[in-house]
Amino acid sequence: KGEIIEALTHIRNIDLILLIIAIMINFLSLLIVTFRIQTILLIQKINLSFKRLYYLWTISLFFNMFLPSAVGGDIAKAYYIAKDSGKKLASVTSVLLDRFFGMLATISICFFAYLLGRDHIENPKIGQFILWVAAVVFISLLFIMSRRFSKPFKSLLLKILPSKVRELVSRLFEALDLYRNRHLDFFLLYLYSLAAQAVFILLVFVLSKSIHIDLPIAIFFLFMPLITLISMIPSIGGLGVREVATVYLFKGYITLDQAVALSLVFDLFLYGIGSACGILYAIRGGASIEELERIENSE
Repeated sequence: KGEIIEALTHIRNIDLILLIIAIMINFLSLLIVTFRIQTILLIQKINLSFKRLYYLWTISLFFNMFLPSAVGGDIAKAYYIAKDSGKKLASVTSVLLDRFFGMLATISICFFAYLLGRDHIENPKIGQFILWVAAVVFISLLFIMSRRFSKPFKSLLLKILPSKVRELVSRLFEALDLYRNRHLDFFLLYLYSLAAQAVFILLVFVLSKSIHIDLPIAIFFLFMPLITLISMIPSIGGLGVREVATVYLFKGYITLDQAVALSLVFDLFLYGIGSACGILYAIRGGASIEELERIENSE
């Protein structure tokens, strides 16, 4: 209880100039990921305007607040892209690939930061977790990029899955075929993702400065990708999981009340931005209760 009271004192003394800079950085990061999804969609021959995609990625911050885990906004994005384009499978595949490239960049930064800074992490299970996630992402990359690797898996799935699902799986593999042999596009998408992740880490660094926490930015490059991965564990908007991970990792470098303050200010920032995006969504027409239920059931 005492740490929470002290944490609130830190937040009350927040530097508003740095908070405004953090908000600007947040919307800059949305520009980068919008370029990324537009590139992915063009490969699928889905041509939506940059303005429309930026809007969808903005309101996804609102949907992240109450759909399960930190990927809840992806459900809304896939739903609206499919609604705009009429291409449901291509839309879902594109959003999944967008998420995959984000994870690829996150685990890349996390993996190399861990190799450089593993002496700063006492719990060996964290290193094991990073290595397992890196292995899954690497296998997924082989699955997407190599027809030789994915073909046996496709044949196995088509044999064991029910007939109603076979056509869907077959069409999914056909959609993935569009992305093979596009190595330059893959490299560009990876660079977009690295840039977006770096900007996100900078955002949290600026937030920490706004509540007068003095830590080198390298610590944030070590911990924030890991917290991003952990926050994907099912919850509402990553709530609970993210806070525990933030306090656990940072308390070795700052006081416990500062770690709690960082966790709280990050939450307040995310929910403040998400609420503002929800208001924008409502002003621009929002959705009926039935449509919101369809978005949730799309999961």
